Amino acid sequence: MRRRNDGAAVAMTAMLVSGMLLLSACGSADAVKTDAIGATEEMAQTGQAAACVVTYYDSDGKTVLQTEEVEKGACAKEYTPEKDGSIFVGWFATPQMSHKFDFSQAVTEDTSVFAGFVTYVEDTREFAIVGSGTSPVLLESNWGAVIGDAQKMTKEESDSENVYTITLDLSEGDQFQFAMDSSWGDQRGYGYLDTIELDGMDYFENSGSLGDTGVKRSNIKCAVAGNYTFTLTTYLGEDTYETDNANYTEENREAFNINPYDTITWTYNGASENAGGDVQTDYYIKGAIVTGWEDVYSDETKFTEQDGTYTLKIDLTEGDEFMFTSMVTVGDTSSAGTEYIRYTNIGGGDDASLSHVTEGGGENLIAAESGTYVFTYDPAEQVLTVDVE
Repeated sequence: MRRRNDGAAVAMTAMLVSGMLLLSACGSADAVKTDAIGATEEMAQTGQAAACVVTYYDSDGKTVLQTEEVEKGACAKEYTPEKDGSIFVGWFATPQMSHKFDFSQAVTEDTSVFAGFVTYVEDTREFAIVGSGTSPVLLESNWGAVIGDAQKMTKEESDSENVYTITLDLSEGDQFQFAMDSSWGDQRGYGYLDTIELDGMDYFENSGSLGDTGVKRSNIKCAVAGNYTFTLTTYLGEDTYETDNANYTEENREAFNINPYDTITWTYNGASENAGGDVQTDYYIKGAIVTGWEDVYSDETKFTEQDGTYTLKIDLTEGDEFMFTSMVTVGDTSSAGTEYIRYTNIGGGDDASLSHVTEGGGENLIAAESGTYVFTYDPAEQVLTVDVE
């Protein structure tokens, strides 16, 4: 008769319980459950706990600093490497340093992490918040047309780091970035945020940008109104330029400045200190033929409002590509708005409207025929209808 090895069974059970307790410190409950089941099956088959290898690389992406064997489903260990003449700024998940590695997540396969090292260089640039919206500072900014004391960031006194801060009220829907000047040189946008979340709620969104830009130059859209403090930390010595971009020139090089280590952190300070005033929004057409892609704020290009519905009647030429922009006014101050009306604002089942326009680049509209067009827009539903007389 074969005798059962109770000691081995107890030892294996203890290992499983220990592993599952360790798993509970990493990742979500679902991830923990899945990883624990996988580890259990593998241990049952082999008698050994599953293991993953975590390789820690230098910033060149090639030099191995150390390796660590981690039980599958456990967390990798974070440590601080040292390099003469360099400052360690964290571990990254990609060799391009596109985003930080999350040591709180369970490791389920062999993993590589990359050390970020920088060299301190004093940054003498000035940064400001540029954007638009209904909060006082961004309303005045008007997409960077105005950079005054209210928009400028304050640089902290330090001989070891470059830290800029600004505290201001934001309204829901405000859009902004941080940049050197009205031309948005060295802009720092959504991709530089260290997080968008607080207590399980998203406070910011990626609102994209004009043209073909990456996430680092996308606008930051405020999802929760309130008073905020933003901190921009720069590492000037690590700035690079996207010279392979088709639009890059030496004259406009600062428009293609990028940095893998710069970060934007933020603190939500509570409700806005200045509630502002009533907001009036007006809508205007802007197009290739109708305005030469210029912003023309006139009675001819402006929608008229009645009972919350906006209407524009205007002659268009077949093939004219166009869109609709907004203007917001609070008190005596007006600014280009953050709301745009495009082809995608037409309802998918509205065949009548869709018969009069086609979709152009960037979700613009194109007139399918010459004639007098009547556009009707419901801002509450964000729905556009089109008719031709």
